[in-house]
Amino acid sequence: DSMKRAQVPAGFELSLYAAEPDIVNPIAITWDHLDRLWVVEALDYPNDLGRGNDRLKICEDADGDGKADTFTVFADGLSIATSVVHANGGVLVTSGSQILFLQDTDGDDRADVRRVVIDGFKTHDTHAGVSNLRYGMDGWIYGTVGYAGYQGTVGGRALAFDTGVFRFLPDGSQLEF
Repeated sequence: DSMKRAQVPAGFELSLYAAEPDIVNPIAITWDHLDRLWVVEALDYPNDLGRGNDRLKICEDADGDGKADTFTVFADGLSIATSVVHANGGVLVTSGSQILFLQDTDGDDRADVRRVVIDGFKTHDTHAGVSNLRYGMDGWIYGTVGYAGYQGTVGGRALAFDTGVFRFLPDGSQLEF
């Protein structure tokens, strides 16, 4: 019913690509260079911090009919995941207090590298945590954090800030508010 009410520019068409039960509680999406949709599934949000039921799923249209028909869990065990962005041959994804780097090195579309890039985003209110990761034209990754804020050390420098926009280098070596 919502598709009937959606407004799209002249000459465009809106169609359903993926839906439940194949994806559950989508909270963030991005596309890769192979035209695959990456979906952050927020099963823990907003009340189950630490349970680790969230996951990142790849949705692919293998038969070319315009609808996803292949669904692969790239990574699971995430907690209050809210954002994903491609970087450095893998993805950066938020998970609780952390931004993680996840990478598939053996070609099976499942993360076999999992590394903490930045830690210290506060989680006392899951509605006010880290989210909205996006690549900037300057090569930095930009994100937002609500009043929960950040307190940690990045590149040997202690930082603390609340509510606003931050940016960091994709390798996690620098973070700026």
